[in-house]
Order: sequence, then structure tokens, then C-alpha cells
Amino acid sequence: MRHNRNSIILLVLVIAINGTGCRKFLESNSQNQVSVAELFTDYEGARTAIIGCYNKLKSSAYYTRDFYSYPELAGGNIKYAITRAPSLTNTYNFVNTTVPSYNSMSSFYNQAYSVIYSANNVLENIKYVTNGKTEQINRIKADAYTIRAIAHFDLVRVFAQDYTNTPNADHVGIVIKIKNTDSIASVNYLSSVKQVYSQIINDIDTALALYSVSTTIYPSGSAKTWLSADAARALKARVCLYKGDYAQAYSLSTSIINGGRYPLMQTADYLSSWSKKNISSESIFELAFGSSSGGGYGDYFNTFAQSLYVQFAATNDLLNLYDPVDIRSHNYLFQDTTLNNITSSFSKKYFGTADSSNNIKVIRTSELYLIAAEAALQSDPANGLNTAATYLNTIRLRANPSATPFAVTTKEAMLDEIFNERRRELCFEGHLFFDIARLHKNLVRVDCSSVTKGFTYPDSRYACLRPVY
Repeated sequence: MRHNRNSIILLVLVIAINGTGCRKFLESNSQNQVSVAELFTDYEGARTAIIGCYNKLKSSAYYTRDFYSYPELAGGNIKYAITRAPSLTNTYNFVNTTVPSYNSMSSFYNQAYSVIYSANNVLENIKYVTNGKTEQINRIKADAYTIRAIAHFDLVRVFAQDYTNTPNADHVGIVIKIKNTDSIASVNYLSSVKQVYSQIINDIDTALALYSVSTTIYPSGSAKTWLSADAARALKARVCLYKGDYAQAYSLSTSIINGGRYPLMQTADYLSSWSKKNISSESIFELAFGSSSGGGYGDYFNTFAQSLYVQFAATNDLLNLYDPVDIRSHNYLFQDTTLNNITSSFSKKYFGTADSSNNIKVIRTSELYLIAAEAALQSDPANGLNTAATYLNTIRLRANPSATPFAVTTKEAMLDEIFNERRRELCFEGHLFFDIARLHKNLVRVDCSSVTKGFTYPDSRYACLRPVY
């Protein structure tokens, strides 16, 4: 009976949320507030609602295609292996418009705000729960704040210029939504990028305070497939790196590294860590797909099926960055397959016939090492070279124990190598184009079929046009 009630709750929540379009959500009062509030009459209903927030992140419009593919297609890690019905071509060609039907990222835009709507529903209605322990309620709220921060951060990276595009980050950002009941005059009421980042960090800090006085609430699955205080700290380290708050980025990333709770994979175990739904020792947060065997990001890399979905091949721009004996190189972490008489290389990070909906590794310790390297160098250019080299070489030598440790005497050369190592280590994990933008690099795509192979920073195309409804 309890299970049926929770299923009904989740269904009603989905109907309430999906029944409120993006424009209505941004511009007007929710018409479902009373009915949704009635659903939050007990702890189980609230927990079902927060699980619904996680599920929304797994949409093909979000982490299982559109958002995760955006920076890889735009940045030059992905090319198309097929010509029939490829996904996100307007993004690949930088021709997205404000008209939703001509904007490859309009579904992501709607889905991300739907995630925010769901998180707000939890935060606004959790007060109606009467039978949950305080520690349980705190955990639900902490997760909701973190999820809301994730969605705002992902939106601002896609639809706004990078934080340092203007000296005070006062350039146009996105619509901040922290209450579903707020009415605003126009969908074009956009906060500055500085204001958006402030809200993101405030949400994370609020979550961290709540995590410290909370308890575990999820009965199944690895703890790494649910958000946590460490996941929130890791997210904040990433946000601070993008913001240019290097001291904070370094402090947060190294605190997690030094805690030793998410040790780096050994070289011999690296490939298997990407197989099926294996949860990596270095994962801090993964989106889990349970027993599902299809409908995930892997469908776009899964050459065995050779379906309409398989299309995302690696570019030679990326493959040429690896030493042949690197465990992440073409010889190990890629599979060559011929489709339509063209042989392409497909990443094994999301690969296989029965595990195409394998987990999405949202943030890993590997990234924190590279954040620490960059933050050490940027915060202390005179003395940070050695520290940066230590963190950088940990990742380089894990992938290729025979490599010569990287050592230079200039900040610029070290930054370039950290950028290249991020590309080698984090490819297909949703970073490249964002890294290019925040580092004010020119876009250069050589192995690229688009007419637009690149452009010079600054350029309006470093931000995707927002769909206007």
C-alpha cells in the first residue's frame, strides 16, 4: 500500500511539473501549489519527490545526451559517424536561434528549469511533513539545494558567457528561480552572471550546513549514487574554478583529495571502471541507472546495436593528444567500427550491448586533481608551478606510468598542459567547450565537418542563444 501511494505521489508530481510549461514557470504563479503541498503530508512522500528530482537529471535532454554532448560537440571532441538524423546539429554548427524548434538546446533549457521547479517544490512543501525526523528532512532539503545549484550552474554555462568575460561578471546571465510562486514581469528578466554564481554558491553552502546535521535516507544503491556533503564540496570546487576563485577551488579540491575517501583508480583497473554500471572508487557522484539496459548516453556510442542512435565518434583532434601506451588512448579506451563504409573511433566510456544506460560519472577525483593543479598555479604563479606539476603528473602517470613527468618553468605552458590533460582525462564528460570559454581560448576544430570550424575569443557564440517562448 505504501509503495502504491508513493507511486501515485510521483505520478502526480510529474503531471504537476510537466503540466507547467517553461514560460508559465518563469512568468506566472504555479496553479498546482495547493495540490502539490497536500502530497507532502509525510516523510515518504517527500523522499519520493526528491528521488523524482534525481530522475529528471537522467533525461536525454539533460545528462544522458543534450547537456553532456553540448561541450563535446561544440569543443571538438565529438564528430558525427553517421549522416542520418544526427542529434544537436544546430549546436555543432553554431546556428541555434531563439526559436525553440531551431535550437538544439531548447529541450535542455526546459528540462533544467523543470529540475529547478521540482527542487523548489520540495523546498517549498517540505514544511508540511509532520512525521519525518529532523535529520531526514535536512537530508532531503540538502539534496534539493544541491540539485537546484547544479541546474542553475549548467544553465549559466550553456546560455551565458563565461564568468570573466567582463571584469565584474555583470554581463547577462540567466533567469534565477528560487521560488515557484514568484511572478516576474518577463521571461527576459535575466540576472547577471555574477548574481547567478552568487545564488549557486549560496545554495551549495546552505546544503553543506544541512548535510552536517542530516542522516542517510536512501535504502538502496551505492552512497555515491546519491548526493552528499563531499559531492556538494566537489561541485563548489568546480564552480569556484569557473568563477576564478582559485584559493577556494584549491582548498575544496585538496580537502577531498586528502580525505582519501575517493582514491584514484589504479592503471590496471581504469578500463573496467567504465564497464557496465561499475561504480568507480574515484567517483564522488554518479547518476545511477539501476537495472536499466537501454535509453542511456551509451546508446550514442554503442556501435554493436548500429541503430539510429549511434553517432558520436571521437575526433582525431582528441585522439592525437594521447601517447599510444596511455591507458586512455585509441589503443585501449576506443573501439573502431565501420558504419556506412566509414571507420570511426567510439569511446568505451559509455559502451556495450547490454549496458548502454551505464552510470553517468558526474564528478570524479581525477577532476579534483586537475582543479587543484590549475588553482594552485593561478592563485600563486610564482610558487605554484611545482604544486601544479605534482597534481598534474599524478593523473598523467596514472594513465601512462612510462611517461616523463611534465615540468616547465612558465605559467602559460603549464596551463596549456593542464588544459590538454583535462581534455584527455575528462573527454565525453561534459567539459571541453566550457574549458575553452572560461580560459578565453580560441575555438579550433580540425577534424570537423561543420562550416564553422572555429572562431576567436571573444565571440557571441561562446554562449548559446536562449530559446524564447
